[in-house]
Amino acid sequence: MAPPVAVSNGIDELPEQTLSANELRIYSCLQTIAILLEKNPAYLTIFLRLEKELKIEQEKRRSIERARRYLANPPHKIPSQ
Repeated sequence: MAPPVAVSNGIDELPEQTLSANELRIYSCLQTIAILLEKNPAYLTIFLRLEKELKIEQEKRRSIERARRYLANPPHKIPSQ
């Protein structure tokens, strides 16, 4: 898997964030479809689908990050009886 890439999207609603390779690919597609959408509203369904896919990928990344926090702070060892 490729290392995450820091991306500034130029939009005020989303801060600069670190994107995985899949997120970056989807984000790039969203930019392309947004350009096409300016000329033809038929691309709206593709744009909406890509937004959903981006949210799914972001949630996966956040879940993995939460899981990794458990590795950093293992519980105290319970003494055997």
